[in-house]
Amino acid sequence: MEKILNDTYYFFDLENDEFEISGQIPKQDDVYEFAMEFGIAIDEKIFDLLYELLKTYNFEQAKDKIAEFFKKRYGKNIELNYSEEGQNFKLTKNKLEIPILSKNSGNLGQITITGEFTLNEVLGLLAFYDSFVSAIEGFILGQRLELLLRSALNTLFIALNKRTRLSEKELSTMEKIAVELAKYENIDQEFCLIALRTANVGLIGVRDELFEKIRLGVYNADEWNDYLRHVDHGYEILKELEVQKELIDVCLYHHEVIDGTGPKKLNPNEIPPLALIIGISESIVLLKWTEELLKNKYPEKYIDIALNILKHEEWELWKV
Repeated sequence: MEKILNDTYYFFDLENDEFEISGQIPKQDDVYEFAMEFGIAIDEKIFDLLYELLKTYNFEQAKDKIAEFFKKRYGKNIELNYSEEGQNFKLTKNKLEIPILSKNSGNLGQITITGEFTLNEVLGLLAFYDSFVSAIEGFILGQRLELLLRSALNTLFIALNKRTRLSEKELSTMEKIAVELAKYENIDQEFCLIALRTANVGLIGVRDELFEKIRLGVYNADEWNDYLRHVDHGYEILKELEVQKELIDVCLYHHEVIDGTGPKKLNPNEIPPLALIIGISESIVLLKWTEELLKNKYPEKYIDIALNILKHEEWELWKV
């Protein structure tokens, strides 16, 4: 049976469990009108997905939550993919191609869900469409803003690196130390690398002559304390950019050490592990601390992992 209702094409063969809905995305009233005309029940369990989406914080979590919802509520294994390209609208029993058309933000791309669906379930999804878009458009926009922010932070990192004059090998070694420690602490490695690029944005506020003394290791206690104020400069910058709290904490606490002598005098259990990871990576490569200087400042396991990396990199840093 076929029907066109307000530019939406409906085809369904209930006997053979075949259907297709395409053309214009129908309004909720049109979905109910179609269902009533042909005596088809709308499965409204999908409406409960809104509650689940409200408990998520980003688009990746939202995708996982949608897959989990279909598994728990419908016993279905689905695969969900998102693309910023495309505005296809076509729903069949094997594939749902759904454009994300926001009233506020316009076309936000397309979601494709593959699996096995009934017409009742698909009508429920269509009736739920506006709420679904409202729930996920913020996640999609947030993801786009995060990518822009990462690009901006990476550009700033490159500019700051020209100032620190670290070689490609030194940068690579710093990243290897951070990544290996992230693995040890079961921290996302990509996020760790973002933190590494974010932690020192405050160096932009350090005087050239002071930074040169720090880099060469010819500074006194007052100059060292003055240098450490870059963590507060960085905090102010990142706070205004509304960066994730975890990245702000790394910036603010990456010079904290477990003997409590850091700028904020934090105890070991108060220091985020990621801040310690970035801190030891920087202390080794940028500040050129020896093994002796690292003792009692960082966990022994961190030092062991870093030593092993330096051994393979053939560094001469560890002579006291």
